[in-house]
Amino acid sequence: MNYYLSLLICVFSILILKGNAQEVNIHIKSEILGDPEVSIIPPVDGQYFYLAKIDTSINKAGVLDFKKTVKFPGFYSISHAGNGKTLYLKPGDEVWLTFTMKPDATVELLLNGSNEVGQNLYNTYKRSFFQSVAEGYLKKYKSIASAQEAVDRKRDKELYQMDSLFKIKAIDRVFKDGISAEINTYYLSVNSYVLQDSIYKLKLIEDSVILAEQTVKYFLDNWKNLVKDYDFNNPLNKSRNSFFDLLQTRASIEKYYFDINTYKQQPIPKITGSYEELEYNLALLVPDPVNEEYAMAQGIESGAIQENYDAFLIGKYETLAAKYPNSAILPYLKPEIDKIKHYQSAIKKNFSDKIKFVDNYDKISNFSEVESFFKDQLVYVDLWATWCGPCKREFAYNDGLKAFADKNGITKLYISVDIDESDTKWKEMIKYYNLEGYHMRASKALSDQLREKFSQDFGGRRGFGIPYYLIIKNGEIVQMNAKRPSNKEGLYEQLQSFKTKN
Repeated sequence: MNYYLSLLICVFSILILKGNAQEVNIHIKSEILGDPEVSIIPPVDGQYFYLAKIDTSINKAGVLDFKKTVKFPGFYSISHAGNGKTLYLKPGDEVWLTFTMKPDATVELLLNGSNEVGQNLYNTYKRSFFQSVAEGYLKKYKSIASAQEAVDRKRDKELYQMDSLFKIKAIDRVFKDGISAEINTYYLSVNSYVLQDSIYKLKLIEDSVILAEQTVKYFLDNWKNLVKDYDFNNPLNKSRNSFFDLLQTRASIEKYYFDINTYKQQPIPKITGSYEELEYNLALLVPDPVNEEYAMAQGIESGAIQENYDAFLIGKYETLAAKYPNSAILPYLKPEIDKIKHYQSAIKKNFSDKIKFVDNYDKISNFSEVESFFKDQLVYVDLWATWCGPCKREFAYNDGLKAFADKNGITKLYISVDIDESDTKWKEMIKYYNLEGYHMRASKALSDQLREKFSQDFGGRRGFGIPYYLIIKNGEIVQMNAKRPSNKEGLYEQLQSFKTKN
């Protein structure tokens, strides 16, 4: 079928659905005992938005019925008991998910309902991080052209499979169009990064390399060929976050590295501000009225979920709210912006008397020196960093830990593995999270030792992962890999056991 005719049918199907709000029904039945939590990320007006995530749970009968009245088709990510599926549903669709425990103690998930053959097939497609996938193709196929051809073959196989299901009426038109748009967008983001990673390898940014004119022409012609049949205005492309990745790549190639109109290399501007700010600005570097609201919202979300509480996001949110006051995204962003405002207020305060810094922590190069500093105490040690989201999420349980530690005479020590450039952010976050106890930021020598000393096995590979917790008593480690604050009573019992031991 002609590309433009296919696109016309696709957009026509969206227009039919618009204004015809109906319920999407997801019925979940679980036989997994002791794990009631269910996470659902529904679309917002057909678009992927992580902050729309709903954390809910099955009832005592092992049942959860999720209903949402919608006007647009979109993806729903469902996860429970270590398993899950990503479903593409239109208004009026209904599906049943059944979680069971197999004899080998793994969780099996069965799906029935709307477009079930296509849903199950789609969930066999791997959607690993596009940059890692692109790097893998380049490593295997050695050249840009060969890597991109291999990516295209993978894309065409998936498109063919969906088209075949449609021809035998195993899936409907809306499902086929939505999945096909996602396939095209994901693999274009991969192929675009094949190109972008090759530009990185020329050390264009860090060494200010001046490329030959034919090299610039090759990159730009390659990019034009990649996107020649891709419609950036198709609303179905926004159904997963690959489209946001693609907008950033487009800006990098068309305006940041090069000028697409003059075929000239651009002088790379000096990067100021945070990485999150750079990411936001990249997404909006190419003027795009159709996708501006989407790009602004995704850019703000991308910065907010890093939990670095950058002040620049407040202004960007206010601009979005003023320009698009009816945006369906605003209610999901506002709580995150409120957190940033609270953070910016909290960091202006002085450290409380219960926040202390280890003397000359920047000179400590061996963990034995840390142990000797607390030789007569029972110490709960928290290894963390300002960039570590899971580390910061554990701080939500600090009130209970504080009460237990104060009652039982237990010292808390927070060791940050942040680099020197993050010193200000480190101290800000100590204030914001009110991390009462002792603090130190590990020197490079100590950080290197920590990575070696507390490395763990990750699927057959050794590595150092944070957050990481341990317990010291009388200057010696008595518990490697201690329980997390979120374990609550489990952690308190663990600490108490060392309190009572001689």
